[in-house]
Amino acid sequence: MENFSKLSEEMVVRILSRLPPKSLIRFRCVRKLWYNVINSPNFVAKNLTTSKHNTFSSSTCILAKHTVLKDSNIKDRNEILEVLRDNSIETKKILLSLCNLCNDNDGDDPDLNYVVDDFTVPLPLGLLPFSLEIAGHCDGIICLNNSFLDDIVLCNPATKESKLLPKSCLLLPPRHPNDYDEIESDVNAVGFGYDSKAQEYKVVRIVSFITGVHKPLPSKAEVYTIGTNSWREIRAQTESHVFWAPSFKLFLKGFYFWWASICPPEQEIILSFDMNEELFHDIYIPESVRHDIVRCNRGLAVWKESIALLAYGGDSGAQSFDIWVIDDFGVFKSSWIKYLTIGPLEDISIPLIFWKSNEFLMAATDGRVVSYNLSTQMFKYLPIHGVEDPPYIQAVVYVNSIVSVHASIKLEGLNNSS
Repeated sequence: MENFSKLSEEMVVRILSRLPPKSLIRFRCVRKLWYNVINSPNFVAKNLTTSKHNTFSSSTCILAKHTVLKDSNIKDRNEILEVLRDNSIETKKILLSLCNLCNDNDGDDPDLNYVVDDFTVPLPLGLLPFSLEIAGHCDGIICLNNSFLDDIVLCNPATKESKLLPKSCLLLPPRHPNDYDEIESDVNAVGFGYDSKAQEYKVVRIVSFITGVHKPLPSKAEVYTIGTNSWREIRAQTESHVFWAPSFKLFLKGFYFWWASICPPEQEIILSFDMNEELFHDIYIPESVRHDIVRCNRGLAVWKESIALLAYGGDSGAQSFDIWVIDDFGVFKSSWIKYLTIGPLEDISIPLIFWKSNEFLMAATDGRVVSYNLSTQMFKYLPIHGVEDPPYIQAVVYVNSIVSVHASIKLEGLNNSS
């Protein structure tokens, strides 16, 4: 320790920046110098960059949202559904499971090599599994949206930090049942990402409005930034309506994406939001996908650093997945290319993510999370199982970081494009 204390501050920074969040949290208590170094914006940015681009890492971190029962003896499906709908924390918990998967898994072993660390979703979001979703992730921060409570929480599972965001500046109080002329509001969409121009993490929320006689009114949008800890209304120059779909929402290269439709005429699109310019754009999907009555389900994933549209479906419990990739979504007049078809695969419910270019993570019909290798066509199983319906299971490729959800400081020098 005496020799270590004589190291220059530059050398200390180089050594500490390569350590995982758990170690850094402990080391903040060792010396005042280390505390100041680890909490500085430059160090947080350097540690994040090292974590994202560490070519020497032998593993990939996956974060999965799933629900587990505290009583493992409950097996009856009706009883499980009753527990899931119950407003009690005594019977279940929603977990964000950090799973480090070994990148070298080409053998015949049906199980992946892994290390798991669980983060329990904080209350009150952790009460209702069917209304909770991951509404985006970036640089270790996860955005959790509860559609029933209209609450949004930012959390960093690696540091165990969480923060409940202030109430919306657009949502109206509940309408009185007998007042048919009063306007109702509802959250249509939530997204989370990073504004590289302003160096700010942002949450965007689209709010729809309707009168008591079910006449739709123009939507509005608002943006929250960590730096100001407040919401502000922005111009919502879109009439698109966002639909819920499992494993469709994501943030990539400064843009957030949802599955939506534009009306009139009613047409299926991908709605995107530019975090830097705070503008919405419509991306039209391939004509053949829109008219495919077999592969009528949709998913969105990052594959080889590009946006991949997943059109899937099938007969007799077997799913096939068409993978379409857009050449340059930044210009919004790009063309789609169909790269490959995966399957048909038995007992698969929904796609989740590509955690490597040839490893496709999916949720099985029994709630297990499995990885399918495109080259070997073999399944391998993760130690993650959700008791909720598979469409409510989510997964993301996670970056370990010490970025704070409470920070009002900007991460100078951070060039975030993913």
